Amino acid sequence: MSFSLTGFVRSARSAAADARPVAAVKTLMSQVFADPKAIARAAGSFIGPDECLYEDDGVSIYSVRFAPHELVPPHNHRIHAFLGVYEGTEVNLLYKQLTAGQLKLAKRRVLNPGDTMTIGSDGIHAVHTEHAMPSLGLHIYLGRLSTVSRELFDVETGRSMPFTDDNYQMLVRALP
Repeated sequence: MSFSLTGFVRSARSAAADARPVAAVKTLMSQVFADPKAIARAAGSFIGPDECLYEDDGVSIYSVRFAPHELVPPHNHRIHAFLGVYEGTEVNLLYKQLTAGQLKLAKRRVLNPGDTMTIGSDGIHAVHTEHAMPSLGLHIYLGRLSTVSRELFDVETGRSMPFTDDNYQMLVRALP
């Protein structure tokens, strides 16, 4: 199967506009990530920050990179998120928020090249890589991610705070 970022963006926009967008985007991600090497050839390895490939009120599409030895703090998206990995290994720590505000680790989900997963609009997760290699992937969000009022969480206290660059930098942690 031939892969292009332009074609992926077009297909993602179409899936997000479907009458059943969650099912349509899940199907798209499964089909596309069946050949992670094709994605890697087309997308290449990049060392920069996440890149927004497309965004409108119905969908946001990002090329993402998670650095080795760094824990992205727990956060929510408040919209459905569809994650796919084409290079490296991405570890998602999925949390439940208890009534007292504390976070409880509910599940650890490892994504290898070709794997995908969906996080519902109420999901909270933290992310890190395994090994010394970055994790590269494509993410689709059902909405305009850049304008969603999101939260970060202090994993030790459970305290939530607005998702801002300053708060993110305060909570990001180095891993051994």
